Order: sequence, then structure tokens, then C-alpha cells
Amino acid sequence: MEYLFFVVCLTAAVTDLFRRQIPNLWLGSWFLTGLLLAGLAAAPKTASLTEGVLQYPWSWQAGIGYLGRALLVYLILIPAWRLRMMGAGDVKLCGVMAAFLGLRVFVRCMIYSLLVGSILSLFYLIAAKSLRRRIGIFLAWFRQCISCGIWIPYRKERDMDGTIPFAPIMLIGYVLGQMLS
Repeated sequence: MEYLFFVVCLTAAVTDLFRRQIPNLWLGSWFLTGLLLAGLAAAPKTASLTEGVLQYPWSWQAGIGYLGRALLVYLILIPAWRLRMMGAGDVKLCGVMAAFLGLRVFVRCMIYSLLVGSILSLFYLIAAKSLRRRIGIFLAWFRQCISCGIWIPYRKERDMDGTIPFAPIMLIGYVLGQMLS
């Protein structure tokens, strides 16, 4: 399933890079495909080819684990989406990634993704000569959150200026995670 997930990540990276969004229908269909494959891969191999797909055993325990991994990652990353620090498609892609690969592999890939994303963002801000200004904006936002006592969105809904699409970064993190493990 890891090679299949490479196709999921690659397609998400391309659509995020050019359209700045990852289609829900596409992510949902891959999520359901992964759920079916996870249950089939973990099921006991007692059915014969003549019995048909509907009679093939499916492991509900593997399905519950698959759903649980996705739900856990969604719940952890929803605050990043609510604060506008991460796109909704990126959160859903992370959930699909955790469900497909397992939490240990997901965390490793996410660490690599965040490291690569930080380095690219730093180079971008230096090249655009806006590092000092963006740090000032971040500190002002943080002070405002502390003084108001609530977390407010970091950026406006349509403020895509200076952001880097995260799905291509996740693809790089996934490839690095697979190469270095």
C-alpha cells in the first residue's frame, strides 16, 4: 500500500501546486479505497477466487484501526486548520496518510515534511526580503492572542500571499521518510 500512497501524494502535490486545493471527492475516494484494501490485506485468506469479491473475508479490526488513525490525526490537526495555519485539504491528506501508512511512519514523514517546509519557507522569506516583517506579524498576532485570551485566525481566508503549498512538501517528506528508514 505504500507504493499506492505515493500515487496519492504525487497527485495531491500536483493539484495543490497548480490549483492550491486538493479535491474532496478525490481524497474521499482514496480514503475509501485504502479502507477496503486495509481490511482485505489483514483478512484471513480462506476464500477462493470463484466465491467473488462480496464473499471475500474482510477484517473489521483492520478497518477500525484504519479509521482510528485517520480520526486521531484529524482531531490533532483541526486546531491548525481553525487558526488558518494549514489548509483543510492538507489536514485531510494527513489523515489519509496516517490511515494508509500507520502512525509511526506518518509521524516520521511529518517531521521530515515540517523540516523541509521550514527550510523552504526561510529561503523564500530571505529571498523576498520579508523575514523581519513576517516575524513582526507573527509576534504581533501572538501578543494579540495572549492579550485577548483567545486564539484568533493567523491569516485571513484569502491571504495566500507568501504561503507555500503543503502537499508537495508532504510528498518530499514521504519520500525522505521512505529513503531514510
